[in-house]
Parts: sequence; structure tokens; C-alpha cells
Amino acid sequence: MKNHNRSKSLLAVGLSALLLAGCSNPPAPTSATSTPMADHSQMAGHSMKMGTKGVEALKSLKGKDFDIAFLSQMIAHHQAAVEMAKQALSHNPKPPVKEAADKVIEAQTKEIAQMTGWLKEWHQAEPSLEQQNLVREDMKSMMAMPVDSDRVFLEMMIPHHQGAIDMSELVNARSDTAELKTMADKIIQDQKAEIDQYQQMLKTS
Repeated sequence: MKNHNRSKSLLAVGLSALLLAGCSNPPAPTSATSTPMADHSQMAGHSMKMGTKGVEALKSLKGKDFDIAFLSQMIAHHQAAVEMAKQALSHNPKPPVKEAADKVIEAQTKEIAQMTGWLKEWHQAEPSLEQQNLVREDMKSMMAMPVDSDRVFLEMMIPHHQGAIDMSELVNARSDTAELKTMADKIIQDQKAEIDQYQQMLKTS
């Protein structure tokens, strides 16, 4: 009987020790038990930001050099917007988002052709790969994120449009070309209006 009671006592002590160890030293979370949504959210927040290498490069230029750099950068910038809009359309967006994406593709494809023509007509030049790589680097994290929902498209296009506005606001002081100043004014006006539209759409999405 004594041995039986002793065994029960030892078992109770052992169980208590295990319980205390479990409470004081909880297992470290593994990748399998981490929260994917939190990680994705952090990635998304980072990806929505634009760099400033392109804008900073434009600030050091004037006249012909500025025109070539600006047109080259804006062509690459518009190409990225068209790509994002095409991705958005591939996911069966709601009608207002589809309309917004269609508008981006139509307007910015037309401006890409116009700016490419101006480079040839005004300066007998092709887009500068060096300048395009600056703005592509600015968009790198953004472009690495798939446009897999209406909300992502809208959230990405807002900072992307703001980048085009920031570039265009340099034109009046740094270019001598009337046509380019007119285009820059139009980009500023149109894309500010679209940012307002996207913000309103986000509130109801």
C-alpha cells in the first residue's frame, strides 16, 4: 500500500513539474503557426511606397537634358501603370474599378506614344535606359506585388499617380518646351482628380 501511495505521489509531482515548465516556457512560434495576414499586411504597406531617385535626378537637370530625362522616366512610369491596370482587369473587377483601369490603359498608352514621338522629333533620341532604370527602381517593390483585388489596385495607383504628379510639377521651372509644359499640367490635373476618385472608391469597397 505504501509503495502504491508513493508511486501516486511521484506521479503527481512529475505532472506538476511538467505543467509548470509548460507555463513558464511556452514553445516559440514556428512559421507554420505565425499569422500570414500580418506578414502580408506589412509587405503591402512597404510595397505601396514609391522611391524618389527619379525625381531627385530630374531636379538637377534643365532644358534639353531635363526633357529627355523626364520623357524617358514618364514613359517607364506610364508603362508600369498600364501593366497594373491590365492585372486589375484580369481579376474581374467591379464596374467602377474596371472603368478606372480601362481609363488608365487608354490615356497612358496614348501618352507613351506621344512622348516617344517627341523624343525622336525634338532630340532624335530613344528613351534613356539610365533614366528609366531610376524610376523602375523607385517602383520595384510596388511592381513586385500582384494586383489581385480591386482594393490593391486602388491602393497602388494612389502613390503611383502621386509620383507622376511630383515629376510633372518640376516641368514648368526646368523645361523650355511649351508642349511638355502643357502635358505636365494635364497630368497633374488628371491624376489629382483620379487620386480623389480612388480614395472615394476605397471608402465604399
